[in-house]
Amino acid sequence: MNFGGLLADLPSKKSAIYTLERGKAVRHSYAELAGDVARAQADLSRWGVKAGDRIGIFAPNSYRWLVYDLALIATRAVSVPFTDDFAGKVNDDLLQQYDIALLLLPKSLAKLFPAQTPHVAFMDAENDGVAALCRPASHDADLADQLTLAFSSGSAGGLKGLVISREGVEATLPPIVEAIGSTSSDRLLLFLPMSNFQQRTMCYAGLACDFDVIITDYIQFFSAIKTLNPTILIAPPIYYQMIHTRFANFPAWKRWLWAGLGALISAVPGAAARRGLAQRAFAEIYQQFGGSMRILVTGMAPIKRSVARFFAMIQLPLCESYGLVETGSLTFRQAASKKYGSVGKPLRGVTIALAEDGEVIVRRDAFLTRRYFQCADGENERTFVASGSVATGDIGRFDADGYLYLMGRKKELIITPGGLKIHPEIIEEELNCCPAVAQSVILAKPGGAQLVAVVVLAQPGAEAEARVKAFAAQMPSARKVAPIGEIIFSAAPFSTENGMLRPNLKVDRRGIAANFKLSQ
Repeated sequence: MNFGGLLADLPSKKSAIYTLERGKAVRHSYAELAGDVARAQADLSRWGVKAGDRIGIFAPNSYRWLVYDLALIATRAVSVPFTDDFAGKVNDDLLQQYDIALLLLPKSLAKLFPAQTPHVAFMDAENDGVAALCRPASHDADLADQLTLAFSSGSAGGLKGLVISREGVEATLPPIVEAIGSTSSDRLLLFLPMSNFQQRTMCYAGLACDFDVIITDYIQFFSAIKTLNPTILIAPPIYYQMIHTRFANFPAWKRWLWAGLGALISAVPGAAARRGLAQRAFAEIYQQFGGSMRILVTGMAPIKRSVARFFAMIQLPLCESYGLVETGSLTFRQAASKKYGSVGKPLRGVTIALAEDGEVIVRRDAFLTRRYFQCADGENERTFVASGSVATGDIGRFDADGYLYLMGRKKELIITPGGLKIHPEIIEEELNCCPAVAQSVILAKPGGAQLVAVVVLAQPGAEAEARVKAFAAQMPSARKVAPIGEIIFSAAPFSTENGMLRPNLKVDRRGIAANFKLSQ
C-alpha cells in the first residue's frame, strides 16, 4: 500500500464510506471523498499548514474526521489526535505542550475556545480568519516519515506517545488485510474512536482494497449494525463476551437445546449449508449482528475460550489477532483452526522469537511505530531494542503447530513474599471458564501472599456467588500455583465510566485495585 497511490486512485473506486446521521444512513462514495479531501487540503494550505507541522484533532468519529485525516496525509503534515484521555484538558496550554500549529474540532466543541482563537478550525462548518501558528521547526531526524503522533494507554497506567511511521503503515497493513480475507463486496464496521490509530488503519485498508467502511461510534453501534448490515466487525472481546453472557443466562434447558442443535449443525457438510441452518436455529443471536455478517475479529485483549467455542457452535466465525501499536498486527487465528486460547500464527513478514523468560520478541522489515516521544524513563530502549527488534512485554509460548499463546504481561507478574511468580492472566482465564463469571481480575492483596479475585457475575445473586467460590476452590491453579484467598464481587461491570476499563476497553488493573482498596 502506498499513500500517494491510494489518494490518487480514490476517484476510480466503486465503494463508499457510510455513516449514520440523525438515524439515517448516509453514503459518501470514494470519488466524493477524493473531492472533499482535495478541498480540505486547499483549506489547510490557505490556513498556512505546511509539511511537518503538527495538527491536533479532538473530535468524535465522523466522515469529516477521515476527510481531514487524509488531507493532512496528502499535505505531509503530522496529525496529533487527542484521545478521550484528554477530555477537559484541551486548551492552549496543551497545544503549546505538543507544539500544535492548528487544532481541528467539530463545531459542537466550539465552547472549548470561546474567544474564536485563529489557530482553531472547525471540520464541519465554515471558517473565517483561521491561521496556523508558527511553531519552531522540528529537528526530528525521522520527520519525513512521521505520519501521526498517537497516544496509547499504558497497561501500567499513564499515556505513551508513539511516532507512527508512514513506511510502517504501508508495510504492516497488507498482511492483516490478507489474513482477514476482505473482498470488494465487504462492508467493515468501525466504532472505536478514530483517535486510536488501529481504527484509522482499517479505514485505509478499505480505501486501498475498495470495500465499504462504516464509521460510527459506540452510541450508534447497534443502530449501525441493524441499518447498515456490515459483513466484517472488529470489536474488543468485551462485546463478544456480552453476547455470550446472554446465552449463559438462558434457562438450562435452552442452553442444552442450543448445544445439541450446534452439534448437529456442525456435522452437516458444507459451510454454506451449516450457516443457513444456524441462521434459523440461532436467529435471536444473528439478529444482533444484522443480516450480512461474514466474519468477526477480536484482538484488543484476551478472549475467553468459552466465547470462541460459542461462536463456533453458532457458525459465526470469530477470529483472533495479536498486535501492538508499536509493531502493527503480528498474528492471526482463523476461526476454523479451533486453537482456542491461541492468537494464531505469525503473519507474513513477521518473525517471533521467545526470550529466556518467555517474552515475545518481534522482528519485521518495518514497524508501525518508530519510537516513543513520550514514555517512562528507559522505555524506548527496553522496547525498541538494539537488534532492530521490538520487545513486546508479553510472555508467550508456541505449541507444536506454531500457534502462539500469550501467558500474560511481564509488568503484571505477581511475585509473592515467598518468591513465587504468578501470571494473573492464566488464573483469570481459568476462572473465566466458570459460566457464572462475566469478567474477572486477579490481584495481589497488599502486604501478603494472598490472591484476590474481583469478579463481575453474569447474573448477580447468592447462588451465582456460591458457584464461583466452589469453582475457584477446585481450579487446578488453586492446587498447582496458588489458591484465591478472597473473592470480591463487583456490583457493577468493569467500564470506562467507573475507571475499571481503560479507554481502549482493556482492563485497568490499577483502577480496579484502587476501587476496591487493593492498591499498595
